[in-house]
Amino acid sequence: MHTLALLVLLLSEHDASHWELSCDEWNQVRVEILSDENHTQDSKEFLVDFFRTKVSDEQCETWQLGRK
Repeated sequence: MHTLALLVLLLSEHDASHWELSCDEWNQVRVEILSDENHTQDSKEFLVDFFRTKVSDEQCETWQLGRK
């Protein structure tokens, strides 16, 4: 939850075009958002998609969750 709070703080205090996430940071945020029970499925998908736009690495792959 701390990561999400930090990202919200960045959005509120900085121009949204002035920051980026690494692929690993985005995946960490993605896992945190998807596991948060306080959001609807639609809001989770919106947040994940929005934060994906902040990743400059076009080859960024999502982490596979669960057992292999």
